[in-house]
Amino acid sequence: MLQSAGTMWSPGFLDGELKSHPERHLKDHLNGTYRLMSDMAQYHGLKSILPDIDIEIAGITHDLGKAHPLFQDYLNGRGDGIDHALPSAWFTLNLSKFHTNEDSFSDIWLAEAVRRHHTYMVDGGEALDFWVQHNKQAFKEQKDAMKKLVPTWNIFLSEEQWEDYAEALMLKRKKILNAQTWLFYRLLYSLLITADRMDAIGVRGLKMHHLPLFKEPDFSGRESSPLDAWRQQTREACIRSVDDIEHPGLFTLTLPTGAGKTITGLDIARRMAHKLGSKTIIYALPFISIVEQNSLVAKGLFGEEDVQEDHSLSTLVETSEKNQDPMTRMKTFFRYWDAPVILTTMVQLWESIYSPKANDTIDFHRLSDAVVIMDEPQTINPRYWHGFGETLQYLSDKLHTSYILMTATQPYIIKGIELSPKGLSFPYNRHTYKILPHKYQLNELPSLLEDHIERLYEKSGLIVLNTRKSAVEVYRMIKNAMGAPVYFLSTWMTPHHRRLTMRLLRYLEKKKIQHYLVSTQVVEAGVDLDFDWVFRDLGPLDSVVQVAGRCNRHSRSERGGLVLVAELMNEQGKSFSNMVYDDILLDSSRSTLRQEDRINIFEENMAPIKVDSYYRDITERLQDKGIWKNLCDGRWGPQDRPNLIDKHYDPLSAEVYVEQNNTVRPMFEKLINTKWTLENLNEKRHLHRKLLQYMIEVPLKALESWRNKLATIAFRDELPPLDFNARFQCWFLTKEGRKHVYDHISGFNLTKDSEDEEGACFL
Repeated sequence: MLQSAGTMWSPGFLDGELKSHPERHLKDHLNGTYRLMSDMAQYHGLKSILPDIDIEIAGITHDLGKAHPLFQDYLNGRGDGIDHALPSAWFTLNLSKFHTNEDSFSDIWLAEAVRRHHTYMVDGGEALDFWVQHNKQAFKEQKDAMKKLVPTWNIFLSEEQWEDYAEALMLKRKKILNAQTWLFYRLLYSLLITADRMDAIGVRGLKMHHLPLFKEPDFSGRESSPLDAWRQQTREACIRSVDDIEHPGLFTLTLPTGAGKTITGLDIARRMAHKLGSKTIIYALPFISIVEQNSLVAKGLFGEEDVQEDHSLSTLVETSEKNQDPMTRMKTFFRYWDAPVILTTMVQLWESIYSPKANDTIDFHRLSDAVVIMDEPQTINPRYWHGFGETLQYLSDKLHTSYILMTATQPYIIKGIELSPKGLSFPYNRHTYKILPHKYQLNELPSLLEDHIERLYEKSGLIVLNTRKSAVEVYRMIKNAMGAPVYFLSTWMTPHHRRLTMRLLRYLEKKKIQHYLVSTQVVEAGVDLDFDWVFRDLGPLDSVVQVAGRCNRHSRSERGGLVLVAELMNEQGKSFSNMVYDDILLDSSRSTLRQEDRINIFEENMAPIKVDSYYRDITERLQDKGIWKNLCDGRWGPQDRPNLIDKHYDPLSAEVYVEQNNTVRPMFEKLINTKWTLENLNEKRHLHRKLLQYMIEVPLKALESWRNKLATIAFRDELPPLDFNARFQCWFLTKEGRKHVYDHISGFNLTKDSEDEEGACFL
């Protein structure tokens, strides 16, 4: 227990009737939070960065402000409560100053972590300004408040000590704000928030997971391919590279599309983790659909019980709230990583590193002693590449984390050790690129396809557009003219609808039934589909190459496939690519791909050379956004937060839940009619995630058009076909209404009177 200057204080001195939560005594919660923090720090090897004394101080003081009578009344159902974080932080600061030397400023970050543990991290400079603004009188008032809250507390700074300390904070702020401070603060913040939520939700101890055994993949039930031997040889060559690895670090795994990188990457990560003593394997992918796809592979290799699939639409096995294990509630409610193998999105990994929000930092400490695979890292904004690489290098050095960047088109993020054999390429060319030199109107696309693709109507094909609106228009153009079924993919379809479409596309491919797909960029990276030919509206070169990976992917055609690329524009002459992508990326792509006034043709084996030239060009021309420098300068709050995905949120749009089957309405009615409390909040989160499978965002202009159209139709259903729920600020489209405004193939039905460019430039 804490000892200081002949004094001692522990939660045991608290009034035994005080509560932290309705069913939890305050002293037990404080001790429980500290023990969980300490156990996590020990397991993940963090005690050298976070001494146990700091962990104990933060843990046993973080909720002392709840001793206030108004907060106790709130827990008993009376009143609105009172802020408890700031009063708690003053206890933290006074206690920590007795246990740190004068040259250490860790105490201010202990106090700041407690002050912000229900909200978000503010910039370091803003945090220091908050504390030093308290003059001698303000400090005396805080001291008096502490005495009233916890009469047994007997550890206080003197007014003179406080003035000296505040002055030191001002004078040495540049020395205080650095990368080391960021790491200390963020790790402490992560542990405190995690342990606080865990104890509140009922977790009383940690189960320390061990990495599972690896089950060799079984291909006996799959149709053999002449490429299987090459894939196996490639995998074995990559695996042998692990023999030379002695320390955690930065690595690249550059494999051609179709080389089996998911299995190879997981096998390498598993071997590396065992050799280096890593605790966790984290596999981050760019899109939710690919997480779902690859999690099935991971579960087959490691066992279902040792793999956790984490994304915004994931749900664990549903059980009643009463019977649900506390750690299961922790995982579902807060998306906590509690498995030896984690499959998550790149966004979630990014947020765990950079987001200032409290709940987003929960998984940050899990990066320590881990092997992290980042699949298709080129999807990260190139303006972040340099700073992100510096962040990864620092975390690798300090947390003994290994990062593996795995892709066919390796971006300039890190200079890591390459794990694939030198000069590795696909055994032969699977497709040819044909780049058209000019811009074309969207309505010219059918003619372009006929002019440049042999046996167009005899082969399966993929058309990838840059905006949802252009994709819908092309789908309408060709759906009755191709002589075979035409399907559609975009985020104007509910996730449930997209999943069913993907399942159907794989079935048609397996049965060798001719079909066509019109899509946005959702098929670019990692989606295991195969077509005889591909058309791609001009985009960044790496995106073009990623789409090309869907052309003759499994070498079904000995003659090879064709990847046709042209730049499409709307009626006003504006390129659809310019509505979506950075001008520098597009200029570099045009200069790399095009030849003036003539068609440029090259084979698949030339693509990596062109991509490398493209990456070199954009890294020289793009201005780095300085995300690493911001962290080193203490700018880690929301103002300088780097967003992995530019969120083009349109305030003139609304959430619409679509009744696509008989399960949707009962779930929606339960969501809006149940009285949700702290006790059943986890059930609400679980229900909401399931409903998100049936949700799309629709512009209000289109919604008004829908309502006008539906008003002219008679319905038998008692519920209005499109009904607004004021409580949750969302709409519900019934099964009957859906038939008239939501297409069973393309989803969201953009009616002619609601079409515009605003909000069209998304996936």
